[in-house]
Amino acid sequence: MRKLFMTTAIVLPFALAPAFAQETTTEEPAMDPAAEAQTDPAADAAAAEAEAAAAAEEALKAEVAESGKVAQEQAANELRLDWVTDATVTAPDGTSIGSINDLILDGESGSMIAAVIGVGGFLGIGEKQIAVPWEQLTVNADAQEITSDLTKEEADVAPAYVFRERAEAPGAATDDAMAPADDAMAPADDAAAPADDAMAPADDAAAPADDAMAPADDAAPAEGEAMEGEEPASN
Repeated sequence: MRKLFMTTAIVLPFALAPAFAQETTTEEPAMDPAAEAQTDPAADAAAAEAEAAAAAEEALKAEVAESGKVAQEQAANELRLDWVTDATVTAPDGTSIGSINDLILDGESGSMIAAVIGVGGFLGIGEKQIAVPWEQLTVNADAQEITSDLTKEEADVAPAYVFRERAEAPGAATDDAMAPADDAMAPADDAAAPADDAMAPADDAAAPADDAMAPADDAAPAEGEAMEGEEPASN
């Protein structure tokens, strides 16, 4: 019996050791309250800045939506130009007159003036452009059906529409006004290069006369000779 107790006392610590070690490893160390309270100031500043920017963007969106500067939804009585252009126009009897190639708008009021219809031709080649006043067109089912008061015969003999050239924007400078003239940018050849006569002195001024540089023969008597009117010296 005593041997059994001794054996149990020896084996029991070894049996409990793995469980104790596992429990110790699974437990997380307690965080220091002081370290837990510390935060990164740069991260907090970046987060606050991002939050402020998002709030400012949302405020701007709401302001633009309520300002009336933009339209947000197409009404039931409004048409898209994409629906109107290339739409087929028919005569009162259902005969096709042609397709709408362009639209004419009032530059001041923005209202529709006329629709330009291509009449005749083949696949757009050789067709004539005529303009039909917008109020004379009946547009049904979102421009899927457009009817004109013109008949096919009237459209064939109608005069062609005359387009004008597009005007330049007011105050736009032309190329000639923007670029200075070549004559103003480049100095004249005569002004840039001095005359040859001014740069080079005259030959007569640079070189003294031969008579001025060399003394006359009579001015210096030769050695041993007496000057005129004197007797030669005796030895």
